[in-house]
Amino acid sequence: MRVFVAPIMIAVMGFSSCNSFEYSPNQTFDRNSYRDINAGNLKRLGDGRNDDTVRFILTGDTQRSRDETVRFTKKINEMPGIDFVVVAGDITEFGVLQEMEWISRSLAKLKPPYVAVIGNHDLTSRGRDAFTTMFGPLNYSFIYGGIKFVCHDTNSREHKFNGQTPDIPWLKAEMQPQEGVSNYVAISHVAPNSDDFDQALIKGYTDNFAAVPGFLASLHAHAHNYQLFYPDDSGIPYYITSSMGNEEFLLVEIINHKASFERIPF
Repeated sequence: MRVFVAPIMIAVMGFSSCNSFEYSPNQTFDRNSYRDINAGNLKRLGDGRNDDTVRFILTGDTQRSRDETVRFTKKINEMPGIDFVVVAGDITEFGVLQEMEWISRSLAKLKPPYVAVIGNHDLTSRGRDAFTTMFGPLNYSFIYGGIKFVCHDTNSREHKFNGQTPDIPWLKAEMQPQEGVSNYVAISHVAPNSDDFDQALIKGYTDNFAAVPGFLASLHAHAHNYQLFYPDDSGIPYYITSSMGNEEFLLVEIINHKASFERIPF
């Protein structure tokens, strides 16, 4: 008995002591996990003060799409003049750390910096804790090329339609006139045409954007297929990018306070 039990016990102890071994769906970080990806990549990006042509990629719903994410990364790295990439939520399917790490390892090979927005699947299990550790706050903003990008949580269903998601007071504060900012772009996962968006907050949400001078577009994912819609008569476009699994993304270009959008397969 001693001959066989001791090696088994040692092996078990070795596995259980290794921080990189994914032993529980409740795990939110390990020693190999990335930390504060958004903040680190935004530091790399800088403020683009002298960049008069802003070009970025919008993608989303990378869950269950590791191979497609690898091909996406190669495609983006072949494209000239891309300033940054936005992954608009649902990095994971089950909110599990290992899923988030798999996708992040592929996206880390992008030449341009990237940032991520929280998706509804990322809020399942312990996904919220894993996301905030690896990427940062659920609501944040940054300025590049005189444009303020307001990234926020619109996953109302996962917050039990509590009337606070999206956080409209926070959005209003972020979109106040600001020196050096001429335009605004909102980015979130769930669009206001979805049943997963709190129906009681739709008007306040869209009215807020309509009232912001220089507001260019509201950008989303979640539906897995490309959509363009106008929820009111403000003329503001609401775009939904296709999913990573459908091998298509949006190229957004902003020049002279005007935005253009191109669907690109890969």
